[in-house]
Amino acid sequence: MPSLSLCISAAMTGSGKTIFTSALINTLLKKGYSISAGKVGPDYIDPTYSRSLTKRDVFNFDTWAMNENTLDNLMVESSNAADFQIFEGVMGLFDGTSNQQSSTASFVKKYKIPVLLVIDATSQSQTLAAICKGLMSYDPEVDFIGVVLNKVASERHFLLIDEELKKNNINVIGYLPTTPDLVFPRRHLGLHLAHQINEYKSLIDKASAVVMSNIKIDQILSLAKPLKDIRPKKDLPSPINLGQKISIARDEAFSFIYDHTLYQWQKEGRELKFFSPLNDESPDKSSTGIYLPGGYPELHCETISKNKKFLESMNKARIENKIIYGECGGYMVLGESIFNNKNKEYKMLGFLDLITSFHERKLNLGYRKVSANHKCKYFDRKLFLTGHEYHYSTIIKEKGEPLFLEKEKTLSTNGYGLIKKNVFGSFLHLIDQKLK
Repeated sequence: MPSLSLCISAAMTGSGKTIFTSALINTLLKKGYSISAGKVGPDYIDPTYSRSLTKRDVFNFDTWAMNENTLDNLMVESSNAADFQIFEGVMGLFDGTSNQQSSTASFVKKYKIPVLLVIDATSQSQTLAAICKGLMSYDPEVDFIGVVLNKVASERHFLLIDEELKKNNINVIGYLPTTPDLVFPRRHLGLHLAHQINEYKSLIDKASAVVMSNIKIDQILSLAKPLKDIRPKKDLPSPINLGQKISIARDEAFSFIYDHTLYQWQKEGRELKFFSPLNDESPDKSSTGIYLPGGYPELHCETISKNKKFLESMNKARIENKIIYGECGGYMVLGESIFNNKNKEYKMLGFLDLITSFHERKLNLGYRKVSANHKCKYFDRKLFLTGHEYHYSTIIKEKGEPLFLEKEKTLSTNGYGLIKKNVFGSFLHLIDQKLK
């Protein structure tokens, strides 16, 4: 029997999707169900919550950035050995690029997945009926199963909203009362990663208890729907070719790694090993390639700059002509130096003619479509590369051969990057590749 599917969405970011999704997953796991989770859109942080609970890969599903074969293959893999697939939407339900590409709505319509709305009830009552009715009538192809009200101030507050919603034939599946200690902390790139929150499991258990008391779990289970039959064709290989043996930096400073990237590499038979620059570890000596992903190096500049074993081993790998690739934060570490939030400069690897600053901040956000420089043999130049840029750090100096040469004409970007022999990187978080 195919797994049952459900997507948690909202009218806007900050409505409570992540904590409700986490609490629902935790509740169903306690009931003995096997759960697979997914995240719509290019997000590294939210999946850490679901992953910590399910102990499974949490793939991102991006209808703008991913080719159809990638989406289908990930969907089939995600559904394996799971009773339920629970997806968390991105931003508001219909928010995305032009024509709602990349939106949660485009994803649920593609795979016929029903939607449960989480609506923030702060400082509103009957007006929420108009908001919900508008969302539910906006696109008849989106299948809604009901509404969960979040941050409800009192029983009377709930009854006022509930009465109006029922008048408009909107199914109310329950509510979450305003609970100040059931909030995930935030910082400059969004929520903290799950493992960085003190007593995270205790917080989720408390949220699950609230869900059990106020949400009609059995109704959610009955309204979830089987995933449609998917027969994926052969998918394109990973867009990032770092050879057969790949060493991957993974710790508090280098944590933005898509599960689908690791899955694709493993599916291709590549050997993956992990190391921690923050713990002054070296990449594996037998590696053909080294991957420095994004994360928060700007918060750990001093430690990175002092870790001689890491710095010296990376320089040895460069001299030995091993492939070295950095994304966003990893790209910054490949440069000469980083200025932290107090405008203090710390020396980095110095492989690229690049200086960046977390003191001079500016938000850079959005999808990017690029082609690789003809001098770079590590990407397929017959294909477009798709990715996402999201950072506050700025470029003080960037000189040399650009890694990427083309972009969407409507987009401004810091994502061109640099390539110098076997070392290359950019501010882009690569997601997939598409035919030109």
